[in-house]
Amino acid sequence: MKKVLAALLFVSTTTFASDYINLSVDHKDKLNSDQVNHVYKLNYGRKFDNGLVVEGRMEDETVRNPSKQEGLMQIKVEYNFDKVFGWKPYAGIAVGQKNRPSVSFPFYAPEAGIKTDIGNWQVKFNHRYRAPFDSSNDYTTTENYIQLGYRVTKNDTIAYKYGRERGDRDYDINGISWNHSF
Repeated sequence: MKKVLAALLFVSTTTFASDYINLSVDHKDKLNSDQVNHVYKLNYGRKFDNGLVVEGRMEDETVRNPSKQEGLMQIKVEYNFDKVFGWKPYAGIAVGQKNRPSVSFPFYAPEAGIKTDIGNWQVKFNHRYRAPFDSSNDYTTTENYIQLGYRVTKNDTIAYKYGRERGDRDYDINGISWNHSF
């Protein structure tokens, strides 16, 4: 772990980078249930000129019917590849901690997708798989989503996301987000 942190520190001080912050709210409807979740997310990341992205994320999830609170914290490393036919593929891995009222567990989450810009519009397709490190518990999920964003200014983008989460719980997801780079 010390070697990974040292390598990230070396990369962060030897290449040019830009930071960003992302605020988003997801509305998650649990299938075949009256349960509704609202997920409030805060991401802070650094994009390097070599395609590497390092990002931290915190989530606060408010659950209704029944009423409860959940949370998540993670750190992710992602690599953006060169464009292929106008689309930029990316892949990453996150590790973190999911907290629910009845259980908390550390997890890993590989994800991959493609994205493109068309004028001020951005389109992104993403697949994320989350699994606990302890394979004896059954809190594995997959999430697939499409996101459509609009660059309002050079540094600000707003976006709409539609997705599906399947696994230990099944949800349809609608979300909005604001991203600011500096």
